[in-house]
Amino acid sequence: MARMVARGLRLKRSTIIQTGVNYQQYYPSYLTPALLSSSSVIIVAEKEIQQQLVKEKIPRLQQWLNTHKIIATNYKQDLINNSTLYVINHHDWLDLIINHLLDNDIVTIIEEAENLPDIITKYLSQEITSQDWYNLGLFFPHHQNFIRENLAKLTKLIYTHPINPYNSYLLEEEETIILRQLCNLVENEKNHQKVLAKFIHFQKALSENKKYINYFTVNRSQGTFTINSSPLELRFSINHIWKNVPLILLSNYLESQKYPINYGECLGLNVDNFTCLKFSPDGESQNLNLYFPHNFPFPNNPEFQNRVTQEILALVSSLKINHHPIIIIIDDVPLQAQITSNLAAYFGSRVQLNSLNIGENSILVCDIKFWLNYQSELLTPILLIFATLPIPSLENPLIGAQVAHYKNQKKDWFRLYLLPLAIKILQQSTMSIRKNQGVIALLDNRVNYRSYGVNILRSLEPYAKINYVDLYWQ
Repeated sequence: MARMVARGLRLKRSTIIQTGVNYQQYYPSYLTPALLSSSSVIIVAEKEIQQQLVKEKIPRLQQWLNTHKIIATNYKQDLINNSTLYVINHHDWLDLIINHLLDNDIVTIIEEAENLPDIITKYLSQEITSQDWYNLGLFFPHHQNFIRENLAKLTKLIYTHPINPYNSYLLEEEETIILRQLCNLVENEKNHQKVLAKFIHFQKALSENKKYINYFTVNRSQGTFTINSSPLELRFSINHIWKNVPLILLSNYLESQKYPINYGECLGLNVDNFTCLKFSPDGESQNLNLYFPHNFPFPNNPEFQNRVTQEILALVSSLKINHHPIIIIIDDVPLQAQITSNLAAYFGSRVQLNSLNIGENSILVCDIKFWLNYQSELLTPILLIFATLPIPSLENPLIGAQVAHYKNQKKDWFRLYLLPLAIKILQQSTMSIRKNQGVIALLDNRVNYRSYGVNILRSLEPYAKINYVDLYWQ
């Protein structure tokens, strides 16, 4: 990997590397050539990793390599000729590249590139809060009654929506009409575009709703809501920013193939212009033990809840020693609460729900988002249980809108969108457990009886199928 990064830096050749591990395991492989390079280099990482790199990892590596490269957290073009290593966060980097403030001759290394689509989507999204509505009333004092009346109508409509796990909903026609009337207030205010930027953006998003996902998020406990707008297809918003920019994209997993075509298409990148490398798990040292029972009810079967509860209790009880935690991933909120309660009745305070405070003998019940966000910070589990396959829910408005977009194009939305996303989530969530050849239990019988189950199992290779769980030998 280090040789590939060094080659990309030397030739300014764009590269995509799928490492199969998280950044804690691969960071020396890109930092070393970046520090030894005679040219300036940009490293883009999330703020927490940026701080770790600047304060801990880079100084330690510089001392060991005996290098004296300038380290900076703010990009300045006048430092480029001084062989500087810039370590900046995603937001600052996007500000630079979208406004064409980066020198095209400098290579950019992007950490955790698997998150890049979500990061760019968040950057390009707009959110209107209650404070923004208040500011709008101050800006248009003669229209305050009009704003209040329409906000009251909008609030009433929003709170009639049934509760869902995401507290988010796509805007419906009546809500869109009200928002369009409110946003029309800014139509002729050309001299105050900066002050009214959010409303100007929403006016455009509402008029071009086939290009945007327009939705709202409710915080029922606080009695507030926000109106949100995100681009439907990133490539149309950002494909121009990649021109002549040498990139080295480092990720844990993007796709099953070496050339991540769908990933590139999402970002407007032509992967044919990239050198691509994909590391596969070592067949001996990173073999998974995979347990998936047959004759198990499907998740939509009324019997599933009781059967999955019994199976999880049996699996957890099968652990004879407690040197590693057990992780149970459940996205369904009522089922998550029931299983947590049942486990606590048997195992007491060992059971934790969505908590970072776990020990070697803990049993952690969490959703997939929590696990993906924090697995690198938690102790490596010996048993990882999935109650269901991590197929994204259509109740999530962002997922639902993407599925509708595929349907409108008459494309196979499941095999082209939901299934690759589920495989990606499964790959990313099982990386830490490979280190100690732990056990993954898939309690979703669709893996046995649906045609796409073969794709799911193939993505987990190398693995050894087991018919029962006996963890005493661990």
